[in-house]
Amino acid sequence: MYTPLTEPHVYVTVVDTLEKLAALVSLLEAATVIAFDTETTGLDKMSANLVGISLAIEAEHGYYIPVGHISSEAPDGTTEGAPPTTTPDEPAPADQGNPEQAMLWDAPPPPQLSLASVIEALRPALTAPAIPKIAHNGKFDLIILRRYGIDVSPIQFDTMIGAWLVQPETTPMDQKTGLKQVVKDRLQYEMTDIEALIGKGRKQITMARVPIEASAKYATADAALLIPLREKISQDIAANAATERLFEQIEMPLVPIVADMEMHGVLLDLPYLEVLSDELSARLAEIERSIYVTSGRDGFNINSTRQLAEVLFDHLKLSTQRLRKTKTGHYSLTADVLESLKKEHDVVPLILEYRQVTKLLSTYVDALPKLVNAQTGRVHTSFNQTGAATGRFSSSEPNLQNIPIRTEEGRRVRQAFIAPANHVLLSVDYSQIELRILAHFSGDEALIEAFAQGQDIHATTAAAVHRIPLDTVSFEQRSFAKAVNFGLMYGMSAFRLARDSDLTLPEANDFVEAYFDRFPGVKAYLDQSREQATEQGYVETLLGRRRYFPALQEQRRERTNAVTRQRAEREAINMPIQGTAADILKIAMLNLARRLEAEHWKARMIIQVHDELVLEVPEDELDSVAHVVIETMESALELRVPLVADAKYGRNWHHLEPLKRGDIAG
Repeated sequence: MYTPLTEPHVYVTVVDTLEKLAALVSLLEAATVIAFDTETTGLDKMSANLVGISLAIEAEHGYYIPVGHISSEAPDGTTEGAPPTTTPDEPAPADQGNPEQAMLWDAPPPPQLSLASVIEALRPALTAPAIPKIAHNGKFDLIILRRYGIDVSPIQFDTMIGAWLVQPETTPMDQKTGLKQVVKDRLQYEMTDIEALIGKGRKQITMARVPIEASAKYATADAALLIPLREKISQDIAANAATERLFEQIEMPLVPIVADMEMHGVLLDLPYLEVLSDELSARLAEIERSIYVTSGRDGFNINSTRQLAEVLFDHLKLSTQRLRKTKTGHYSLTADVLESLKKEHDVVPLILEYRQVTKLLSTYVDALPKLVNAQTGRVHTSFNQTGAATGRFSSSEPNLQNIPIRTEEGRRVRQAFIAPANHVLLSVDYSQIELRILAHFSGDEALIEAFAQGQDIHATTAAAVHRIPLDTVSFEQRSFAKAVNFGLMYGMSAFRLARDSDLTLPEANDFVEAYFDRFPGVKAYLDQSREQATEQGYVETLLGRRRYFPALQEQRRERTNAVTRQRAEREAINMPIQGTAADILKIAMLNLARRLEAEHWKARMIIQVHDELVLEVPEDELDSVAHVVIETMESALELRVPLVADAKYGRNWHHLEPLKRGDIAG
């Protein structure tokens, strides 16, 4: 254990005169590296106002340029620290490409340069191709500065992405890869927390109301410490050649591309969402009535775990075998628990549906309209590169990854995402990419042959385990085989298979045994993944992305419990497959962005969800761009089996028509 040191002294220069600005520009233009950070009025990158820019070219000296500070006393008489209100004296969001419209005052109370003069002076150095830039969560600062007229480039090193890449288990982003935590872990400095300046709760203020002197000290440390932080993280990245390639050739080049996607956003059909909200609300009331009738109990709070547990276990006497209790002493009623109980009573499927509809309403249908940007009229989700240990993107506000598409209600949420006039949405996704990667890793001859011949892999599996001809496989047999294909890849046991199906445990064991008899290479690969994670403490994707499993190494010292070990084993089995799929998607995104730009297409990538890319495409470009996307995705990485991508198009994200390859222009 170490004791974090206090923040190192960083000499601060507040740039508040034209002479100081000119001197800073001279230094920047001669610099070998520039670290940059922004201070804003909030965390919504598409509406937050710029308050200040901090810059550094060395660890001991930082420069702060205030551009959006306002008086600590507002015109309405409130003072600094008062509950936040809508303050008309704060800068309005800047129109892209027109930074002068961001200014709402002629002579701001604190001494500050005009925003237009600052932007004009900084642009040459911050866009100079020969001067690398450093940031932490640079996508946020890039988008902020783009809105005000500076497209910072090249962003060569993002310390958040670097720290995550060498320690991918440090997620979610906002907890362990934030700048303060990374500096504490890597440099052993305790930085000033933002709440020390703006407060918290009802008394929280924006950075715009923090005195310039206090902001300058805080902000310059954020920039200056990036320089030694980069050196520290660079050493860890350089220790593994594969990690270095991933960082330099995939993760960092993706930053401006993802920023493009976020800034462009996606259009919503707001009238449709109003109608859908009314329909789902009515459906929710109907389900609620059915739950009361079916359970024989009226008026209890369905959202209360305690009351619901009393109805299920005390009143209806459902089995509590193998169920665990929460810290409050009540039985857990997570989705997994309810799924395991749904065959015991008709009320359980109703409760599951009630929860699903409730979540759709609160998380999407009623929430999406509130996320529409007032200036652009679009929703601008955040695609988080550091959101998952496997390398997959996550998304937030809104979370596009979690829109349920297995239910009709969930698919109807996708219908709200639409194309503008004279455009269509083009959705292209990989066909069974994870099973194809499994075939590559395992080298299983039967699996490789099935893909090489273009067979329906789920039907092939069903035919193999049932020992029947391929053309006699029923829909039910194929569906069950599909669940097994993906389940075993995620470390599903025979016990779990029996629980989630109509099979007895002996039947499930027989099914799994028959599966591995037909695909012995898959069994060998799964066993090898477990052993590798235990022996060396990590597993890798095809491109060398690593994930570490300390729990499995602790197992060798007999210091981990069975639940923790089993979870780690499942993750170790799946990570190389899911992580390789993530790497392939990222390569495809990079190649596609470059090709769309080089060939001057107007189509734009707007959404990435797991194995799917969604583009907004002018109608007259559809066939040609579809060909470009499919070709790019299928050639992203060479495997033992071919990558296959399927294209669909439509006016909204739900109602999509297949594009046949013969109809797509080559």
